[in-house]
Amino acid sequence: MKARLLHIDVNATFINPTRNLLPVALTQGCETRFFGPGYVTTEVLARGLAAFIAAEGPFDVISSNSLVLVAEKPTLSAYIKAIRKAYAFSWDENDLAYLAIIAADFIAQPIPRLVILLENDFYNWTGRDIERISQAGDFFIGFGEEFCPFLKDMPFLSRERFAASATDHWAEFCRSQRHRVGSLLHFVADTELDVTPVSVRPEAWSVMGVQYHSRQVARDTLIANGIQPVIDTRLRKFVSLLKKLRLLGREKRFIQTLLNGDFARRLRACRYSYTCGSALDMPIRKFFEIPASGALLVCRPFHGFGAAGFADGVNCVVSEPDALGAVHQRVSEARHIYDAVAAAGQQLMIEQHSIAARARHFAVIIEAIAERRFFGSFWDAGEHRLRPMQVRSLVDGRGGVA
Repeated sequence: MKARLLHIDVNATFINPTRNLLPVALTQGCETRFFGPGYVTTEVLARGLAAFIAAEGPFDVISSNSLVLVAEKPTLSAYIKAIRKAYAFSWDENDLAYLAIIAADFIAQPIPRLVILLENDFYNWTGRDIERISQAGDFFIGFGEEFCPFLKDMPFLSRERFAASATDHWAEFCRSQRHRVGSLLHFVADTELDVTPVSVRPEAWSVMGVQYHSRQVARDTLIANGIQPVIDTRLRKFVSLLKKLRLLGREKRFIQTLLNGDFARRLRACRYSYTCGSALDMPIRKFFEIPASGALLVCRPFHGFGAAGFADGVNCVVSEPDALGAVHQRVSEARHIYDAVAAAGQQLMIEQHSIAARARHFAVIIEAIAERRFFGSFWDAGEHRLRPMQVRSLVDGRGGVA
């Protein structure tokens, strides 16, 4: 029998598809109910979380995220403005006034509390962020320690514009609290898959999102070798400009759809696509989007690349950005070979990083939490695994390990 999960969130879409796919994965993996602005009526919100649980429960696990639990703005109007700017929704924005009450009620729940952090940027977390998240939940789902290097192990960090804001707080937390952290990554939808062989695609290369240093080098290297890569559309830049000029004060779902659709179309037109995780070596979503699209992933690998199942020459090609001239010649001369490598990358996405796969992983974690046998999880050679039970001096009454 599936575990019964109550997930608390704001029913709003974001430009990064992982957030939008999460409810589908949770629903496939667990018997899931949803609570929060946009998921229930204003009247149900007003009655409160406890009343909802009494009417719809019992639940084995209750989950939420930082958007609900640690949102911090000086006033409600400032918070509503921030949500409008980044998220698209159509319900009454005044329902956001209930979030502070919902967060307090979540923290007070006696059933195991799970905080899902897959839409968070971990690199700039503060000590206060860690403290608040740790107090809000018993268990967490995010990038595990195998994917989170320390700043001292990032030799190219100074090249990035955001270097000064990077911290080790999450890297330290996911190690010291590994028994509370379920390690999961981004995942892709079936609609992102394209089985068109690499060899018959019209464009050679794409380098999407060139704000990171190594992608800029990759783009410039290809151009220097007489290859014009497909890059981000002007529409994305235009929308960004409108937001900067405050001419677009509210996020629009149709714009998100246009931008994501255009990105997917450009990616599917290309045989090879280069990406990186910035100097932070993060497992960003493009590492999953590119092979899902059927294009050959060429990249500077992220930290934990092999743990997630990637292997150079098997399902991707590892390369420094300034070596793409030689890589282009190699893959162009053996397209049939790299058709197979690209297909293997897509198969890895289907087996381990699709909605169906992530639903299995969520189910494993949440069932283990419900049964008081969760001690963290990790990735090894492309497989998601639970950590073995540890002998500890105290297991608290909520299901967490003291």
